[in-house]
Amino acid sequence: MKRTNVVQPPVHELHCLVDVVDELLDSLVELEQRVQQASDHYDTRPWQAENFARDLPGKRELSLVATVSGKPVGFLIASRRPDGAHIHRVATDPRHQGLGIATRLLALLLARVPGIITLICDACNQPALALYARVGFRVTGTTPEGKLSLATGTVFRR
Repeated sequence: MKRTNVVQPPVHELHCLVDVVDELLDSLVELEQRVQQASDHYDTRPWQAENFARDLPGKRELSLVATVSGKPVGFLIASRRPDGAHIHRVATDPRHQGLGIATRLLALLLARVPGIITLICDACNQPALALYARVGFRVTGTTPEGKLSLATGTVFRR
């Protein structure tokens, strides 16, 4: 019987932003730039170091970073709101997409935060919208810029 070599996906470690922001800040900015360059639906201006470092309620504890061999391959940036949390950014390195990183980051946040979790997404970003729907987000409205508002834990309008 012939053995075939099966390539195993890398092991992704998850960290709270507070535990890694100082050592990985430059790498997070680089990852943000790679994601922005590879996407037609990401913001026109990638976040800079000050965006990641900006202090918001609960941000350092709620935000998550996925790493492989100490290098960030995905992140979720969120802050606390009185009724739950708001997700400011979700990104996965283009070379690691399709491995469940964003799903794991979202699932962990959803498990940790009671209440309503909100986010804004480009209406044309079908892969992101499909991901958000799979983990329980629903469209709740449209922003003045034409982006979609999504939320969990609410009574949804149709």
